[in-house]
Parts: sequence; structure tokens; C-alpha cells
Amino acid sequence: MHILLMTYGTRGDIQPFIALAYGLQQTGHMVTLAAPGRFQSLVQQHGLAFAPLTDALINLTNKPQFANASNPGTGFLKKISSIVKLRAQGRDLQGALLDDIFETINRLRPDKIVFHPKAFGALAIADHFAIPAILAQLIPALIPTRAYPHIGFPNMADCQKYNLLTGKLVKGLVNLSLRNSLRDWASKRHKAIPYQKFDILKSQKFGAITVLNAYSNAIIARPNDWPKKAAVTGYWFVNDALYEPSTEMTSFIKNSQKLIYIGFGSMPATNPQKTAQMLIDAVKQANVQAIIATGWGGIASGVDWPSNIYAVREVPHEWMFKHVKTAIHHGGAGTCAATLRAGCPSIIVPFFGDQPFWAKRLYTIGVAHQLIPSSKLDAKCLASAISDILATPQVHETAKRIAKQISHENGVATAVDLILNGTEIAA
Repeated sequence: MHILLMTYGTRGDIQPFIALAYGLQQTGHMVTLAAPGRFQSLVQQHGLAFAPLTDALINLTNKPQFANASNPGTGFLKKISSIVKLRAQGRDLQGALLDDIFETINRLRPDKIVFHPKAFGALAIADHFAIPAILAQLIPALIPTRAYPHIGFPNMADCQKYNLLTGKLVKGLVNLSLRNSLRDWASKRHKAIPYQKFDILKSQKFGAITVLNAYSNAIIARPNDWPKKAAVTGYWFVNDALYEPSTEMTSFIKNSQKLIYIGFGSMPATNPQKTAQMLIDAVKQANVQAIIATGWGGIASGVDWPSNIYAVREVPHEWMFKHVKTAIHHGGAGTCAATLRAGCPSIIVPFFGDQPFWAKRLYTIGVAHQLIPSSKLDAKCLASAISDILATPQVHETAKRIAKQISHENGVATAVDLILNGTEIAA
């Protein structure tokens, strides 16, 4: 069987699919992973076949408008103007992504497709070619439930009707938006693509589709009212054995007494130099040592870092979080998963999207400090949070306990079984 995995976004959206692709390949099946072209080397170093998708949409995160739109300190009019410009550019570039998805599926003609919600076009195009498709999501964002409200809404105690309504509302709006995107593209490029009744959870050829939720029941329990084809598999982790730190980093870790990690991934900043100086001040005030991952522009890299900080552009989280006492990050799903696996408490500074949801969830289950809004982030409050979390043994004990639970799960194996055998989940 040839299985095509299609994902889109930042590294946090790609890495779990690498783990899944590798797991499928180990069962003897042919596997191709389609992802933004910038991740070709990352995918291929795991021995996987790669199909490139356009980088154009994710390159929008490098534009000043993206930093303005996601920065709480941006003025109202400037923020609105930036959002309008980004949406206009995004609509134009969405067609290029759909073109690449179509061409990849048409060229490979796989037996089965597993797709990320950001590669939603794969479902409609799979229907066109009569190929079964499976949705794989990293957050519980698309299936309505009475158990909790949609991640974009506040909690209302014991209000199941409200919870269900928020989920249905968001699902309806998402389907409408995706349907419009498919219509605009298909009407110009491939008129035979069935978009009129597009539903992210339903194939027009095969009915309700399997939905794989790649996180742990220990973090978010599977609701009893979900459809039988919706599974919480456990996390999909990549083997970190490939990474070898530099001699300098190894020495820095060995000689550090209170080592923490700081990194905001691909999150932008309007003033990266100012952010770097703020982090230097916070680390000094908290009297700790830090490894800072400067990422892709949010933290300035050309800085004269003091001796209590070791800076690197990026480092595998799965490896890094085993060596630090806490991790300060933006709250992306993949980063949160890595901290949970390592038993490493978090201090989360969310910027947008699902990040506030994960920040609140990790705080609720007792493995994170109360979130710091990015608009309130400064050296004093960050240093205070670092000191607080290092002086709270219960947070560290809870993190270790949950890590032990996660270690007994095999999310990849569970997902592989569902992909190959289509087993339904007992309600």
C-alpha cells in the first residue's frame, strides 16, 4: 500500500507527521510525506520520501505585517491594516498550495491519504480521485462536543449546551471558509473537484472519515460523545537519536546549576534586539543559566550574549527538555508535547492561535506557571515566573508523573493501526 501524508505549517506541524510516516514505513508500506519545501532535509534525514509543497503561505510569517498582526502592542489601526493585507495575500497564495496538493495526489495516486487540517484540500481532491482520506489533527479543534467549549471560547461551568454550540458554530464557519477557498480555486483550475458540500469531517465518496487526534488522553480525555471514528492516539514523537550537541553546548549544560530553556520558535517580534535584551535581564535577575533558541527572527541572533546564556538558532526539543529545569516558550502544540514527554514544567507566553488554549490547559493540569500574555512580557515578570516555578516542587512532581503516563503510550503505533485497519473506537 502507498500512503501519502500531507501536512502544512511550521516545524511543529511537520514533526509529528515525520514520526507517523516513519512508523508506517516500518510496517513495510510505501510512504510519502508532502510538506513545505523548506522541510525537505528534515524529512529526508529520517529516510522518508518527500513531496514538496509551496513555501509561499508560511513565508507570510516573515513579513512585517505578520509581526504587527500578532503583536499585542501594535496600534489598533495598524493591526487591522496588517490583518487585511495578510488575508488578501493568503487568499492569493492558497491557490498555489491547492495546486501543489492536486499535482502531488495526481502524480502519486496513493491508496490512502492522511492530511493535516491546513492541507484541507487533500480531502476534496482525494474524493475526486476516489481515494480514502483520514484527518490528523494536533489539537481538538474540529469535532463538536458537550465535554468542553471550542478552544477559542471561554469556559462556562457545567454548560454542555454552550460547549456543543461553540463547537458546531466553529465547525460551520470553518467549513464555509474552506468551501469558499475550494470554490475560488476549483472554478479556475479544476472544475470537477467536488466542493459544494465540503465538510472537513466527511468524505463525499466514503462518508464520515477517521479522525486521528495526536495528543494524550492524560492531557485531554477523549469525550464520550465523539463519533466512533474519532480517536485520541497519544502523541507522535520523533526519535531524537540523530542529534549530537556541540562540545560547547555539552560543556555549558554540564557546568550549569539552574539551567532553563527559552525559545519562541517562529514567532515574530517587531523589535528582536529589545526582546533579546529583555531575556538577558530576566535570566540575570532570576540568577539562572539559559539556553536560548533564537528561532526565525523573534529574538536577535547577533548579540553579545553573557556567559550565563548559550544561544543557538534551534535545538531539538525532545533532546533539550531532558536537560533543563523549566522551558519558556510560546505554547505551540509540538513544543507543549515535548515538555510533557520530558517531564519539564513550562512558562508559556502565548501569541495567537491555539497557544493560549495550551497555556491554560497545562496550567490547569499543574505542569505550567500561569501564562504570561505577550503584551505583558518584561524582564521583571519573567524573572519572577522563573523563580516561582523553580521553587514549586509540586509542579515538577506533577510533570514527572504525567511524563510517566505518556511514556506508556505509543501514539504512533495506535495511529498506524487505525490507518491500516480502520478500527472504530468504542463510545
